[in-house]
Amino acid sequence: MSATRLPSAPPTQLTLRQIYEWIDQTPGQHHAIGRYQFIPSTLARLVEAEGISLDQEFTPQVQRQLAAHLVFEADYQEFLNGRTDADTFMDNLARIWAGLPLRNGNSAYHNYAGNRATITRATFSGVVEATYGP
Repeated sequence: MSATRLPSAPPTQLTLRQIYEWIDQTPGQHHAIGRYQFIPSTLARLVEAEGISLDQEFTPQVQRQLAAHLVFEADYQEFLNGRTDADTFMDNLARIWAGLPLRNGNSAYHNYAGNRATITRATFSGVVEATYGP
């Protein structure tokens, strides 16, 4: 399910303040926004944690910065240092992004608001291995 009332411009052309205003003005709909589909509570938490001004545009660079923060929260450093295995790291990522599958192949948010895993666990595993090494 997606938003029925869209923002006044593409998200990359809006400031974070304008995005928050759109969210406040359109209650009762889903507001996952941007390339990484940030939900409002996560977006607000990350913007505060990263110290980003509400007058900053929601540029691709800002979105990558926020997504990188989430990857680190998924125990990225522990995974790189060998203290977390790939399956655990992947499950942590799957609890952040609904389109990624848990070990059982389903989204952590399966059937919530129409969510489902959009790739297989094998594909996900291959991407993690290609990106971070075996």
